[in-house]
Amino acid sequence: MDKARIKDTDEIVMADTILDLYPNYNELEFVCIDEICSVRMSPTCIKKTERKKPHFKKYRNREHIETCEYATLSKLYQKGGNEKLNKIEISKIGYPSVFILNDDEEDFKKITKARLDSKDEGVTGRGNAISKVYEFDDENVKFDRKNRVQSIDRIVNWYLGFPHNRDVEIEINSIKIAYRYFFKQIKYFTDPIKLQNERIFYGKLILSKTNKNVFDKYTDCVYFNLLAYKDESKKKSNYSVKIDKKLISKHSLSRLKNKYDKLFDKAFTELEEGTNEPNFGLYVFVYGTIDENNDTIMNVKQNHITFRYDEVRKTIIEV
Repeated sequence: MDKARIKDTDEIVMADTILDLYPNYNELEFVCIDEICSVRMSPTCIKKTERKKPHFKKYRNREHIETCEYATLSKLYQKGGNEKLNKIEISKIGYPSVFILNDDEEDFKKITKARLDSKDEGVTGRGNAISKVYEFDDENVKFDRKNRVQSIDRIVNWYLGFPHNRDVEIEINSIKIAYRYFFKQIKYFTDPIKLQNERIFYGKLILSKTNKNVFDKYTDCVYFNLLAYKDESKKKSNYSVKIDKKLISKHSLSRLKNKYDKLFDKAFTELEEGTNEPNFGLYVFVYGTIDENNDTIMNVKQNHITFRYDEVRKTIIEV
């Protein structure tokens, strides 16, 4: 399980943030986030030297109560990472099925307000409220009734966390498309002709000084260099992702900077120390299009960009 609750404060915490937020985590008592259950949990693989992802696990002589929805969902997340879920299981978890662009922000706000007015208050960690707490949702908020989302983070989390269920559809601009077609990987020698339509493009970032402190290098833009290039007359030219600082709020820019710097430092350090997982990489995910004047530059549409230090697994339904 990725989350647990601090017993004394009722604060819900993520396993991968404990070391930074609570260096004295061994002095704290963690329990299941379902207060009716509240089985004691133990943080595991927390130290940076561990090979596995940080997580919480119950003690051997303790069990979740039979009605603990969080434990049920946790089993589905684990299953979804290794095999295909059926429709009933997907319904229990929920997934982003409508992508609301910032152009439709007012409509999204109306939807959100209506949801809150109906006393849907997001994550509470109490009893039945757990039914809409999603392990892959690091924003700690519920979906609305139609599973609409405004952030590509949650879309990326489904794509990475449930690789065998990429045949489910997502709607954008009133058009439905399967997840496996909505994502396009930029690899070595990827032809820019294949990157013309708006999609969520992703690729590995170069772990070198080229991509270190990129948010502070230029006044107007931020550039990320991908570990991919096209071959033109034996000339190597790396693809890059561009953020125009004028088109993104200071808050969003600061949030992206903090997330990127943390992941880059982690990936770069593990690479230097030789402790990195062989199939892991630092990935950038972008909803955008190729630049009209330079077909090796990917322009970010609005603020739809995120980063993951993770493994991108393929399945038999991949194209």
